[in-house]
Amino acid sequence: MDNARKIALPQSAIPCLTAIILSIGQDGFFWPLAIPVFLGVCAAHLGMNLADDYFDYLKGLPSGEIRSSLVAEGSVRARMDKCQYILSGAATEKDLRKAMILFLGFAALMGLAVVIFQMLTNGPASALAVAAYAFAGLFIGLQYSGAPMRLGYHGLGELVIGVVFGPLNMMGAAAAVTGAAFRPDMFILSIGIGCLVTNIVFVHSVMEAAADKQLGKRTFAHLLGGKTSQITALAVFTLVPFICLICNVFLYGWSHWYLLTLVSLPLSVCFLCSTWRFINNLPCDDTPRWWMGSMGNWNEYVKAGVDWFLFRWLMARNINTFFCLVVIIVFIINSIVK
Repeated sequence: MDNARKIALPQSAIPCLTAIILSIGQDGFFWPLAIPVFLGVCAAHLGMNLADDYFDYLKGLPSGEIRSSLVAEGSVRARMDKCQYILSGAATEKDLRKAMILFLGFAALMGLAVVIFQMLTNGPASALAVAAYAFAGLFIGLQYSGAPMRLGYHGLGELVIGVVFGPLNMMGAAAAVTGAAFRPDMFILSIGIGCLVTNIVFVHSVMEAAADKQLGKRTFAHLLGGKTSQITALAVFTLVPFICLICNVFLYGWSHWYLLTLVSLPLSVCFLCSTWRFINNLPCDDTPRWWMGSMGNWNEYVKAGVDWFLFRWLMARNINTFFCLVVIIVFIINSIVK
């Protein structure tokens, strides 16, 4: 599980859970389906993380000398020691392939159960919609580092993650539990949440653009080029979710209480300003505040010398979590009041 990077599970699990909860009360909603849908999404995420390792290993990893040099300079990306469990002999390429197939196979079984249920209950159109979202997510996800596209090697990896964990994840989950092929308000919300998920990985690319270049990793930050363009993109990904919610309020009659998500706006501004100062080598106060949310075992991060990275990465993660939690809480309260 650790090698499958379970720490990243909230990037897929929270948007999926948000879509499921916001589907309660919709025509065709059948709550027991939430279990295989949620488990399937989590298993698929872990499986695709292992697939990423597998394809990277087959392609070839950066030399240990380059990694050691970057680790000495403080690079978090270099510290990750990708596929170290294979390089150290703790596992083999065959073991990795088996684990990848196991997770993806379990996800496929969960998906198949949902497709069969929708076929029997709502007909082929609903079943095909669920299958289409699942196959699209699987295909694009595997193309992150797999042939022939290898999107992650062409600076599109961050966008792939946003599309897979945002629209495809949330629209697929909503279709799976209701049988509705397309829900416009959910689609708009999923774009916003996809942007927040994108930011979690994009801020890493922005902070480590130089190290990534030495490691041979081309990211979206490299595609954008200058620091101003990178921060502008970071700001767009940060602010689009609020615009999406405003659209749903005015276009689809969502409660104005959903605008309470704006409580996370100060954290978003702090996140942007902090990242701007960091990449421009300006003085930064990387001190966690209570209103920034959970920052884990901060003293240990400081000792390990990764506090500069985790301060911004955890803020990006917490912004996504706060946003989704407010949406969920407002939905539940509105449902009770009605």
